[in-house]
Amino acid sequence: MDSVSRRITLLLLTALLFAGGLLPAVADDDDHDHELARQALSEGRIRPLTDIIDAFKAKFPGDIVGVELEAKKGKSFVYEFKVVTPDGKLKEVKVDAQTANIIKIEDDD
Repeated sequence: MDSVSRRITLLLLTALLFAGGLLPAVADDDDHDHELARQALSEGRIRPLTDIIDAFKAKFPGDIVGVELEAKKGKSFVYEFKVVTPDGKLKEVKVDAQTANIIKIEDDD
C-alpha cells in the first residue's frame, strides 16, 4: 500500500472510530437512514465495518480508498467500497452488510 492510500485509509478509519459504533456515514446522509443503520447495527442485522473490512480484504485485493453504507429498500444495507486494485484500476465493490458477501464489482472511472 503506498503512503497516500495508507493515509487515506487511516484517516477514514479514524473518522469512523470517532463517529461512534464504527458505523460509516450513510450515503444518502438522511437522518432517518442514519438512524435505521444504527438500529440495524445494534440489532445485529448488519456487521460493524471493521468485521466487513477484514472479510473483504481476504476476498478482494487492493487498497480501500473509500467506503459508504447504503440503505436499500426493504431495510437491507450494502457497504460500497472504492478500491484501487494492484494493477491501478479503481473499482466499486458492493458488499452485503450482514453477510460480507461481495454482491457486485464495477469499474469506477
